[in-house]
This record gives sequence, structure tokens and C-alpha cells, in this order.
Amino acid sequence: MLRERFKSKLLSLVTPGEEDSGSKVPGVLLAVSGGVDSMTMAHLFHSIGYNNFSVATVNFSLRGEESDGDMILVQDWCRERGINCYSTRFDTESYAREKGISTQMAARDLRYGWFSRLCIDNGFAYLAVAHNLNDKIETLFINLLRGTGIKGLSSIKESSNPAGFEMSVIRPLIEFSREEILVYSDSEKVPFRHDSTNFESHYSRNKIRNQVFPVFKEINPSYLKTLEREISLFSDAAKVIEQRFDEIKGMALSILTGGNEIARISIPVLRNFGNEKYWLYLLLEEWGFSPDVVNDIYNSLDSQSGKLFYSSGYELLKDRNYLIIRDISASAIDDIDLNIISVKIYDVTSGFKPLPSNIIFYLDADLTGENILFRRWRDGDRFNPLGMKGSKKISDFLTDLKRDRFSKEKRIVATTEDDRIICLLGERIDHNYRITQDTRRVLEISLNI
Repeated sequence: MLRERFKSKLLSLVTPGEEDSGSKVPGVLLAVSGGVDSMTMAHLFHSIGYNNFSVATVNFSLRGEESDGDMILVQDWCRERGINCYSTRFDTESYAREKGISTQMAARDLRYGWFSRLCIDNGFAYLAVAHNLNDKIETLFINLLRGTGIKGLSSIKESSNPAGFEMSVIRPLIEFSREEILVYSDSEKVPFRHDSTNFESHYSRNKIRNQVFPVFKEINPSYLKTLEREISLFSDAAKVIEQRFDEIKGMALSILTGGNEIARISIPVLRNFGNEKYWLYLLLEEWGFSPDVVNDIYNSLDSQSGKLFYSSGYELLKDRNYLIIRDISASAIDDIDLNIISVKIYDVTSGFKPLPSNIIFYLDADLTGENILFRRWRDGDRFNPLGMKGSKKISDFLTDLKRDRFSKEKRIVATTEDDRIICLLGERIDHNYRITQDTRRVLEISLNI
């Protein structure tokens, strides 16, 4: 019975719409550790006659002779049946120290990176892993304890494409409980090895498995099926929300290129949809803003502009009508790229008339001199904006123009040799250096953007 259910599930994942495996089934690489779940999966692939699969096994060098024994079991089992088996060994702890990550995360990165390369190099369409129903329920509670949105309540999916890895992952055992798998492995005499760390409660997953689930079973002997049904409902709800979110994202979020800012969220557009806090949480999730920070951002929507908020890699500026996001590495003002600025001097010709522009600026070259310098504006800098009486601080001038904080930081001034400001690039020239009827030579400054 389990074998037929497994075959049906597998074929629905690799050959959707077809009823039998036939002779042209896609190539599948099986991730097999030597434990009961993955050995049972390998046994099922072999027993149903799936004719296009290989096995991959990894020794993470974490449990000494126990790890070595796991690999030997998998290799021997494959050799006895004429099944192609790939194997490798990693120094997982050294990799974890080098990358500054946990041992569990290091093991995941190493194995998925290797599996991905095997799939690409050998033409496997899928990687099959042996997650089962118990794993799915455990992951639900781990996600809840860590804090999760509706996507996390969907837990482990039967198929996925892990971020950062070029492969499709399928989970043909995801509907089978660990108890069903143990009964099958016992009846079919499937060889497997116990991972001694599964009986320790150092990790959250093991605590849930060994201490929490027994209590659930006392309360509801069918708790696995009950929670599986709830996860299915969560998944359906997530799809509905995702469709609505895609609409909101398309209207409220603008992805920016060619500068330090990477995205803008329109506050007025966001408000049109109601439930702003939840949509804001989904919009900012990509850049790692925590729920607590998102709550602070939401509470600032009606407050004064200029406040900054941070995630581990990004900063967000609350401006008048926008939430502006940029990479933290871009917050330090970089050197000026002189390739975007061109300067030329030429004689005034008959009929010359400067045209208003915020990328080309015309000044009297005899007043400015020929040696023009460029720098970022500084606090206290003043100039006489064209058309205005008297001088004005650049900071006040930009504020009056309603330029946001990030835009202000990027502004460049052109100066004379003695540091007199003649132009605020992208905005306006100084009135004292304007073109007049007495001008004989023109200094032209252009922004190549």
C-alpha cells in the first residue's frame, strides 16, 4: 500500500499528468544519509522500478566513526544493486568557523552546493530529499517560535527551488509519517543507521520531536493529520494573500537602478489599500527589516520626515511621501565620479542663449576662472541661488526644494580655486556667475546621467 502511494506521489512530482513511469522519466538524484527516511526512499525508488536515478551521500565529519559508517552503508547498498553512487566528505566545522555561521547552516550550504553541482553536471532534473510528515509538522512549530508570516505556516512544500541553488527539490515522502516509514522499513528489511544526535535535545527540532510531540499525541492521537490539514489551509490562504500582495507591490514599490537608493515605497499609495502595517511587513521582508522595526516604521508614517530605520544590511529613510531604502554600504558618501561631469569653455557666439536645465549649467568663464573644482557640499556652505536675493545655506535651499535626506547627501558643488561655490550641480548656479549681456566666454558644466 505504501509503495503504491509513494509511486503515485513521485510520478505526480516528476511527470505531472502521466499515470505511469514509462521509459523516459526525468533523472532524479537522491540525497541519502543512511538514516531510515532516506534509505527507505532509496528502497522505494528501486522497488517501484524507477529507472533513472542515482544516489548522493555526504560525510560531514561531525560524528567520527559513526559518520564513516553511514557513508559505507549507503555505498555498499548501492553497489549491491548496481546503483550509481556519488560520495564526498566535508570539514563542516572548519567551514562554519570560516563563514561565521552555525554548524547546521554550514552543513546545509555544503550539501546543497554539492547537490546542485551534481545535478547541473550530470543532467538530473530533480533532487529528491526524504522529508516526511513529521518533519513538516516540526518545521511549522519551529517557524512559529522564530516568528513567521503566513508563508512560514505553510511549512515544507512537496517541491521547491532553494534560493541560491540551481536545482528543483522534490519530497516524495512528505505525506508519510515517520511511523509509517518505520513499519515499511521493518517489513521490507531496509538497512539503516541511527543518528545518535537525534536522541539529544540540544537542538530546537529535537526538543519538539522528543518532548513536545509525545504530549500532543496524548491530547490528540491524530495530531499529525490534523495539523497537516491546517497547513494545507494556511497554504491556500497564503496563495490568496500573495496574489493581492503582487498587485499592491506593483503599485506601491519602485525598484531603482543606477544609484545608491535601491527602492522606494509610496506612502499615499500604500494607504489606499488599508492594513498598511501588514503590507509594509511583506514589502520590507526582502530587506530584512524585523517585525518590531516595521512596527516603528508604520508608527512613523504620520510623523516628521528624516527618521532613519535599520536592518542588518539596509537603512530606510522616512521621507514626506516615500519610504526610501538603500544599502548600508552606500550610506557613507563615496568619492565623486568625475566621469559623470564634463566641463568646457567656449566663446559666446551671436544669438547664444542658455536654456534652463538641471543637467547643463552655463556660467561666465571670466568670472569663474578656468580651474574648476568639485566636492560634496558641507554644513555651513552658502551660495546665491540664481534669481534669488542674498545668500542661502545649501542645506536650507535643498530643504525648501523638498529634497530627501539621501538626495541631499549626494549633491556636488562646483567651486573656484579659492573654494567659492559657483554651482550646486543638479539644482542651480550661483547668481553672481550668471550669463549676462557682457559675457564673452561661457563655462559649461554638464552632468552625464
